[in-house]
Amino acid sequence: MIIAIIVFAILLCIGMPIAVSLGLFGITHIATMGNPAFFDIITGRLYSGVNIISISCIPFFIMAGELMNGGGITRRLLDFLRSFIGRLRGGMAYCTIALSAILAAILGSAQANASLLNQILPAQMEKDGYPPEYSGALISAASVLGPIIPPSTMFIFYCFLTDVSIKFMFIAGIVPGVILALAYCLTVWVNLRKMDIKKPEGRFEWREFGVSFVKAIPALLVPIIIIGGVLSGFCTAIEAGSVACIAALIASLIYRELDWKKIPDMMLRTAISTGAIFLIIAFGNLLAWTMAKDGIADLIISSIIAVTSNKYIIIMLILLILVLVGCVLDMASATLIFIPVMFPLIQMIGMDTVHFGIIFSLMITIGMITPPVGQVLFITCNVSKVGFKPLCQRIWPFIVASFATTFILAYLPDVILFLPKLFGYLPGA
Repeated sequence: MIIAIIVFAILLCIGMPIAVSLGLFGITHIATMGNPAFFDIITGRLYSGVNIISISCIPFFIMAGELMNGGGITRRLLDFLRSFIGRLRGGMAYCTIALSAILAAILGSAQANASLLNQILPAQMEKDGYPPEYSGALISAASVLGPIIPPSTMFIFYCFLTDVSIKFMFIAGIVPGVILALAYCLTVWVNLRKMDIKKPEGRFEWREFGVSFVKAIPALLVPIIIIGGVLSGFCTAIEAGSVACIAALIASLIYRELDWKKIPDMMLRTAISTGAIFLIIAFGNLLAWTMAKDGIADLIISSIIAVTSNKYIIIMLILLILVLVGCVLDMASATLIFIPVMFPLIQMIGMDTVHFGIIFSLMITIGMITPPVGQVLFITCNVSKVGFKPLCQRIWPFIVASFATTFILAYLPDVILFLPKLFGYLPGA
């Protein structure tokens, strides 16, 4: 296993694609296990990894994001938020967080949120006097809401590996997502006391608010349809993804900004993104099998139990491990490698599987804004042209707020499970 880990680390350092790195990690691990017969199962494990109906919703959510980006939906949402939040001191910063939360309910991805927000917000925030590095830090942090507020590709990964209900995971992500957004708003409020950001000119006007709200209705209906459909049981996550595409297409047609000639390019980008994700899942499934076959999970569990059997201390150890994991591994790799290891442990100590899924997703997602391997930070640097070092210096207050919120929620399961219970979830069932 040590040799496989070294190979994996080297491949990541030289910039090898994640899917290839995971695949070679698993193959190297098989080679070190000393049983040549294990090589015969590679193809079967790769196929079984993606032959899961629940992950077929991923391309639909990606395509919905593409339609939103090209159909003027995001701009209408921003205009609506600015009409009532934008008049506050720091209003544009609060609009950024709110807009990311709304987009999260459609895109389900931190990378997609960051890419989209960095295309439209930096110039707007610069007009209001925000330094570029602060704007980049805020957009990066707000993008973390993408995989937490449903629908979420992160949740789909987790449910695929654990057989936990996608419906209840989606429902459970709503309250933590809102709490994290409020924590970011509090962080912005504290930051504003040290920054020379003036209150925007003009006052709140009901007429402006009403006009922007009417224009934003088609855009607002997209996340409402997605979340409402899943919560009500009217549609599954897969059906919600297809409905999201239709809703985004209709909204784009209403705004008359969608260029039909660009739809083939949108579909191509969706196919490429989906293929990359499915390759990661396939190779991750191979790696998960080799780790289970080699007894890695049992070894780690026995090592932790040898230190302590106290449930709350074990949860703290898991959180500390995930802090380190998130700093060096991307979301997909961390999920596919560590869920098979940690899931038996949290079941053993009696931690609810939905509760753990939310906490794990939060910790790994926060790693996407944590140096040195913060994917969202690199996206922000590439799109908005902000320097990596000043961006990292500005991101720390948001990282602290993210970790503090997650650590608190880790010990308050009823806060996370409140909504799922209302919709029929039975913890431990």
